[in-house]
Amino acid sequence: MSKLMLMVALLGGGGLAWGQAAATKPAVTAAAPTLADLKKYFETSMREAQKANREEVKALRQSYTDQLTKLQTALQGKGEMQAVLTVRDEKARFEAAGEIPTTALATEPAALRKAQDDWNASLQQVQITQAQKLVALSEKYMQQLALVQKTLTAKNDQDGLKAVNEETDRLLGNNVIREALALAKTAPAKPATPDKPATPTKPDTTITTPPKPPETKVVEVGDYKFYPTGKEPAAKDLKDQRLEFATAERRNAAFFYSLGAKLYVDKAKLRTTKRPGYDVTYKEESGDLFSVPRITLASRNKDIPEGSKLVIQYYSRHTARASDVREERVEHIATPALARGQSFTVDGEGITLYKYDYRSGYGYRERSGREYYGLIISLFDPDGKMLIQQCTPSSLIKACGASVVAEKEQERNTRF
Repeated sequence: MSKLMLMVALLGGGGLAWGQAAATKPAVTAAAPTLADLKKYFETSMREAQKANREEVKALRQSYTDQLTKLQTALQGKGEMQAVLTVRDEKARFEAAGEIPTTALATEPAALRKAQDDWNASLQQVQITQAQKLVALSEKYMQQLALVQKTLTAKNDQDGLKAVNEETDRLLGNNVIREALALAKTAPAKPATPDKPATPTKPDTTITTPPKPPETKVVEVGDYKFYPTGKEPAAKDLKDQRLEFATAERRNAAFFYSLGAKLYVDKAKLRTTKRPGYDVTYKEESGDLFSVPRITLASRNKDIPEGSKLVIQYYSRHTARASDVREERVEHIATPALARGQSFTVDGEGITLYKYDYRSGYGYRERSGREYYGLIISLFDPDGKMLIQQCTPSSLIKACGASVVAEKEQERNTRF
């Protein structure tokens, strides 16, 4: 039997049983697979599973964009201008992002929302199935490492045992496997198979009251108003903030919760002066910039209990020294309870920063003051356990902590 076939037998859950040789020939004993053999086979299997998953997700994305193309064509035929624009914008957004966060879910047209819900459900099932595959491969590999360890212990091979222990630690600390374990736990339990066919029953014609959808009214908690997503007050010039996870392990939270952020910068107090000179124009900007975040919080597969805390850490940087980044303020926002599938949007209080920028036509420039740099947004349950955390930009990952940061007021109109 070849070494490859032996490894397949091992990782396939089989023992080391061998067929007996013909009576006329002596039995052939094959060498047991080494740690290097098992490791190579495991890593190859993991890569193949991940590649297959990427292809499956790619096909799923293509199917969704094809569906949007067909929907847009159908709506054009009906002359529904607003619906066509909505579908067209969603297609452009999805082709750039490749996902459908809660903040991008449409209310109209109904066909678009159904396509979005179907895609999210299909993606969730693909992710769970992939997680189960990776967990199964890892568990079989762990079993074989234990068998090798047992053999090496009997031989008192200390160097070999050290290598196996190090590989076991590496396996248990693998973030991809940890993420798969967390996701595999969310798979719905399979219904029990009945011992005998169920007795046919008459159709139930009782009229039942459908379950009430999540509350869609504005909820006030302290000084903050939580608006159902899509019902928040209109605001111009909101810029999307690309949120990042600090670690692969923390990315698991995206299956249960969702965060979104946009930023509005009020320049009403920023004064701009232009001074024409001899063949030269001088420009000067000075004043306060008011930066306000709009945060969307959604519960996807777990409820968010009442009394949870949204923590926003605001960061600024010096206008002339990009490396001079500092925390300006920490804001705490108590949240209402959110049931699964529910989403709220809330505006933070924001920060005010002073800016000075002088430019001459000769190329001279003078800058001082500070400007908005980024955010760390964290959600903690009433006991202080982190539920989800993301930041923007990615350079703030190193500042992301696991515990609740104390509130901090900002020193207003900072000029340096």
